Amino acid sequence: MKTTTDRRRLLLGLAHKGAAQLGMDEENRRAAQAAFAGHESLKDFSDQQLIAWCWELKRRGADIGIPAPPPKGGAGWGRPTDTQWAEIERLALRMGWSGLDDGALRGFVRRTCDVADVRFLTRGQATAVISGLRRWVAQRERSAGQRAVDRRGCTV
Repeated sequence: MKTTTDRRRLLLGLAHKGAAQLGMDEENRRAAQAAFAGHESLKDFSDQQLIAWCWELKRRGADIGIPAPPPKGGAGWGRPTDTQWAEIERLALRMGWSGLDDGALRGFVRRTCDVADVRFLTRGQATAVISGLRRWVAQRERSAGQRAVDRRGCTV
């Protein structure tokens, strides 16, 4: 059974190997590491940051075998922001839907972005969904105001 120091040493080697495969020199590698985790040296990375960095190198094209599952969650650079999720949910509620899990919202997302479910949206697709929902909400509010008054100005 490997100890944590053996595992860490393995991850450090994989990170260096992956960076070399991607053609990163020492300066570029340190700059990329600083941008990724705020540390230029891999020694200063936590174990979780080191695993995430190895997965990032693999995502960029490095052919390395990482002895840990990819980090869970959808907080990658292409995923919708918390603000976008909140806005989609707010607009869905204004439409009278039950929130992010509503079938009507899933249908709207499918028609708008050709994505099977809301949770698979990218940041750009989330922007398209927000724009579409805003237009639809505005249209519904305008038509609700027009129904209250007929063409002659009399309330119905």
